[in-house]
Amino acid sequence: MPCKLCGTHLPDGQLTCPNCGHVTTPGREGERVKEKETDAARGAAPPRELGDLEAERAEGSEGGVGSEEKADRPMAVQTAPEAPLPVFAMDPPGLRRLLARQPELLEPGLSVFTDEKGEPVGTGYSTRVGEIDLLALDKSGAFVVIRVADREGGEDLVAETLQRIGWVRKHLGKGKQKARGIVLVEQAPENLSYTAAGVAGTITFKTYRLAVTFEDVEIE
Repeated sequence: MPCKLCGTHLPDGQLTCPNCGHVTTPGREGERVKEKETDAARGAAPPRELGDLEAERAEGSEGGVGSEEKADRPMAVQTAPEAPLPVFAMDPPGLRRLLARQPELLEPGLSVFTDEKGEPVGTGYSTRVGEIDLLALDKSGAFVVIRVADREGGEDLVAETLQRIGWVRKHLGKGKQKARGIVLVEQAPENLSYTAAGVAGTITFKTYRLAVTFEDVEIE
């Protein structure tokens, strides 16, 4: 005898379906309709059709996520990418002039070195081992020897910077005040990482670019 609800074949003498739990009474037409009406009157959920069971199984197996979990999952919102800022190259002389006016652009707390009278003398500071593009002091009071590399570069750039740092430590720091260097290059040359590792803690290398932004003028 087949189950009247899901069609599962029932062994002889067995009235309860092992698949859906429906009790089949032989010879009683319209039994499913009566049972649904009785369950509805008691507030119970009506028996599920075979098609409903298959639909629920298919929905539950989709990506292993049920309908409730799908409802709780936040929807991904696509946003338009921000337009990149226009970037231009700046020549070394222009960068030296900019840093002389605003050294804090390079590092917060930097200030141009001043003499005993308080006059800023760190721009193009002359030493016996060569000129320093900008001699500054950081927020801790240590000397910072800043050099802007020319576009053609130079194999002696690191050696020359170390000489200037040594001169500042000996003659201005009196062997007590710390000194370090910052070298600015437009493009990082090959093997710069090895050079930087060799002088880590003494010289820092940085690249630079000039970015331009446009703003509306506020009219009162």
